[in-house]
Amino acid sequence: MAEINMVSIGIIVVYMAILGAIGWFSRNKVKCTADWCVGSFRIGGIVMGVAFFATYFSAVIMVGFAGLSAKLGLSTLVIGLWHPVATLLVFAIIAPVLSKMFKELNAMTYSEFFTLRFKNQAFGTLSSLVIAIFIFPYTISAIIAMGSALSALVGTPFWIGVIASGVIVAIYIFTGGLFSATLAEFVQGTVMVFVVIGVALFSYSMLGGYLPAHQALADINISLVSFPAFGSSTWVTIIGLTAVMSFGFIAQPQAVLRYATICNKLNIKKAMIIAVLGTLIFPLAAYSYGAISNPILRSFGYNPATMIQDMIIPTFVNVALPQWLGAVFLVGMLCAATSTIDALVHMTAGTVTKDIVKPVFRKEMTDKGQLRLMQVLSLVFAIGACVFAIYPQATIVQLASYAWTVIASAFFGPLLVAVYSKRADWKSALGGLIVGFAVAQLWYLYPPIPLHAFFPGVGASVLVSFALCRFGKPPQDMVERLFKPSK
Repeated sequence: MAEINMVSIGIIVVYMAILGAIGWFSRNKVKCTADWCVGSFRIGGIVMGVAFFATYFSAVIMVGFAGLSAKLGLSTLVIGLWHPVATLLVFAIIAPVLSKMFKELNAMTYSEFFTLRFKNQAFGTLSSLVIAIFIFPYTISAIIAMGSALSALVGTPFWIGVIASGVIVAIYIFTGGLFSATLAEFVQGTVMVFVVIGVALFSYSMLGGYLPAHQALADINISLVSFPAFGSSTWVTIIGLTAVMSFGFIAQPQAVLRYATICNKLNIKKAMIIAVLGTLIFPLAAYSYGAISNPILRSFGYNPATMIQDMIIPTFVNVALPQWLGAVFLVGMLCAATSTIDALVHMTAGTVTKDIVKPVFRKEMTDKGQLRLMQVLSLVFAIGACVFAIYPQATIVQLASYAWTVIASAFFGPLLVAVYSKRADWKSALGGLIVGFAVAQLWYLYPPIPLHAFFPGVGASVLVSFALCRFGKPPQDMVERLFKPSK
């Protein structure tokens, strides 16, 4: 085991204290489930804009995808270029309409929105089961990323880093719900951006600047500075991850709870500006230092091509960066990991409580009882994900890509018809969910052609949902309520 870094231990202690203070500050703002789940629709655009991209990006990007960039080179920058495009579409087109519907229905969770929109509890419960089960791999991937970095940078065993991840998140989610999550994410997102920019700039300076660094990559292999050939396995990987990690986020429940609960239209515009800038800067910086770490690591005797992907960036930070910058990276990594884990844990606890336990098992449960159960479940899910993360069965990128693909394939069609089709009913949404989910899963197991499962899964979900709308019998009172012209 590596020598324990006391500076890093001190950073973690201070960070935990700050998050604990945020949770303590937020506790008085949480009086009911509406406060815990959606902040009672009172959270402003600037805070939520930063919270959006902080939730969007995590240590999965800083460690896992940056490690992929070390292996594949600068072609991964294409993935980052599409993040702000998808974010712009979300805030300019979907958020204004969906936010209005969430408030009109007083929906507290993603699944409850479907339940109320289609006036069908069975569909809402089914959607919550899909979310609860398949968001878990993504939660695990974020914890693995954080645990890997903590073990390498702090010098502790991997399992200690994993458990620390769960404890840090549990500290403030338990007390403050969405209030403490978004407040923490505002701080975390701001720190994250400065950290990745700083590491990227320092990495380029180690190789003499922008052009010498890219030349160093080309000297290793020209494929590291060129886009892969059409149809090649690397091309399929890059294009697939581009779609999943950009447009796939649109239908992710943790994202919807960020852009659908902003207080008003003016704040949606503010959030859009912040979120687009954040989703442009952060991934490009992370993928850049990931690629540039390849020649730098080789100068220290490491070959990224033969290394475990999830350990490339922690090793790079440990051996190549000065101690002070390694400490700064640790701060950014803690922010990135916890800003995503808290969103996933918060969303899952709310979904299971309001969309499974209450309607199916405890219909008489009071609002206070629901709040207490959400808080308890937030602890259970945080610690439970840690247990699975201690013995990882796949890489960070594989887990994240799988989870996003399945959830996007299941919900892309139902979300679009719920927001834009007056003829949509629960059957059209159910058809899109089942077919999209099934196609994505089958494509993963038996791909007929080298194409990422996201494309056929999402395509099938959207096509089936809108096709079935032609035969739909929507609740007319709900249609009149949600689609009435704005004054």
